[in-house]
Amino acid sequence: MMFFGGKPVSFPQPNADFLSMLTAPERQLSITSQALSDVPSEVIIKSRIKYGSRWSACQGLMAEYSKSTSVHGLRYIFEVHRPIYEKFYWIILMMISFYFAISLMWDTYVKWQDSPVILGFDETLVPVSSIPFPTITICPEIKMEREKFDFTSVANQIWSEIEETNSFQNSGNLTEDELQKFVATLQICESEVLDRFSPYMPKNLQVDVPQTLVDLALVPNTTLPFCKWNGRFYFCHYLFKYVVTDEGICYQFNGLNAKDIYRDPNFLSYTDKTIIDYNNFFDDSLAKYQEVTGNWSLDEGYVGQGFNAYPQRTVLSSARNGLFAFMMGFEHNFDRTCRSFKQGYKVFLNSPESVPLTTGNYILVPHDDEVLVSVLPQYVTSTENLHQFGPDKRQCYFNDERYLRFFKTYSQSNCQTECLANYTINKCGCAKFWMPKPLDIPTCGLADVNCYISAEEEMNFLISNQTKRKSVDPSVEIMCDCIPSCNSLDYNFEISRAFYDFEKTVLALRDSYEHDDGRGSRLSVYFKETQFTAIKRTVMYGITTLIANCGGIFGLFMGISSLSVIEFIYFFSVRLCNNLHKRNVIKKKILEQDAEDDEDEE
Repeated sequence: MMFFGGKPVSFPQPNADFLSMLTAPERQLSITSQALSDVPSEVIIKSRIKYGSRWSACQGLMAEYSKSTSVHGLRYIFEVHRPIYEKFYWIILMMISFYFAISLMWDTYVKWQDSPVILGFDETLVPVSSIPFPTITICPEIKMEREKFDFTSVANQIWSEIEETNSFQNSGNLTEDELQKFVATLQICESEVLDRFSPYMPKNLQVDVPQTLVDLALVPNTTLPFCKWNGRFYFCHYLFKYVVTDEGICYQFNGLNAKDIYRDPNFLSYTDKTIIDYNNFFDDSLAKYQEVTGNWSLDEGYVGQGFNAYPQRTVLSSARNGLFAFMMGFEHNFDRTCRSFKQGYKVFLNSPESVPLTTGNYILVPHDDEVLVSVLPQYVTSTENLHQFGPDKRQCYFNDERYLRFFKTYSQSNCQTECLANYTINKCGCAKFWMPKPLDIPTCGLADVNCYISAEEEMNFLISNQTKRKSVDPSVEIMCDCIPSCNSLDYNFEISRAFYDFEKTVLALRDSYEHDDGRGSRLSVYFKETQFTAIKRTVMYGITTLIANCGGIFGLFMGISSLSVIEFIYFFSVRLCNNLHKRNVIKKKILEQDAEDDEDEE
């Protein structure tokens, strides 16, 4: 009730069917009248949805959605009273915006697909005490003690018979032991020597090549009289173990035991079972280290270990706190028949969990030289969320993703070694003396030398060919697929060298030496810096970043957010069903009213 001029005025109340139940002429007028400009758009929209044809109802629903949504420009296209040229104008602008939004989103998606991972520097410096000291493998060019076996003398005797008779029938009455040693040693000689003698050697001669080479090799305390590690003097045979490589018998410092590298130590034809005890040292006046506990792994690092750990580590970066080795070679042991080009030592640095690849980079330490090697670690770590991408995206394998048949942990060098061993076994039916192999596979003899040499050449050629083809066709698969490990440790190094006069050094020390043909060399290996910068492999474009970037682009160009999508789903599912229900109810009432009107007219 309202008051007008001091008198109460009453207005009639509309009935319940106001605007919901219209007569047929009124319904026709509400939809088709040309004078709609004075009618509010909300009334027109609701009228179209409730009473219009299907097409008109769809227009009404789109107009209702456009008035509520946050999508830019959509309301101007479906607005009831908007002139047609303005609608056309907004249609063009929305199409342009939509094009740029889709283009930028596609670029973001392609970047997410092609390069989701980035390599960058770690935020903090890493102390060298958190990683192991490199495994150092020293391979002398002197492969045998002449007093045990004179390779040159036996080779000259055999070659003289070959030149005379064009065959070898052992007319010089060499013993079977001498022939076995000669055949075993041939496998580590230079290829020219091997090619010259192998066609004439007996093919059925049974030889345990690894054990024979170990028996002929110089013992570590002859080649390496004394060492210094972490400021303490040691006899080198307390620090170094035998290891069988493609170079023959070498000496290794700070390597993991075979049981910690291989799934079964018996996969190797020979393993040195000596256990290195780092409490044994030359200077008894120094206090003993604490006992070694626990173990190290590339993924977990040192867990629950003290300073005297396995494998060994150091804290400082000076040469005093690294490894120093004094190496001796005797001219009476030089053998220029088997290995003629150089004398001295090949030194390999690798991570403890990996086997040394003698085909890779090495440090040459000639006789009468002093070589200082400053090491700079290359430590790559990867975040756990990289598991969401496949190895082909991040270009690396986690240890739990790639199973190796012979090795406990995955690394690129272990993978390459296993790949070569498998290829050689498949081609030749045997494995070279230094390769890991199943227990039922024999070691290759002299008759198989050409086979395993050609197998390595063929495999390298195939991998090289496949790599070239993959640069053109990404679908090409590379044999073995030995990509790097996601967590890896390598050692870069810088070398300084100088002349070392062993004889004058002995005189200066007023000392004497029992051999007058000794040739001395000195090797020092140490970390260059106390701390270093690690490399971290992280997610550059994860699924979260992709959604955020795409959402930002859509929001910038179209005004679309996650709620806009929900709103769209709501309007064309829940709201649509509700409107259809109302249309059916109204249609039913209209039909009932029309039926009543027809009855009244009758």
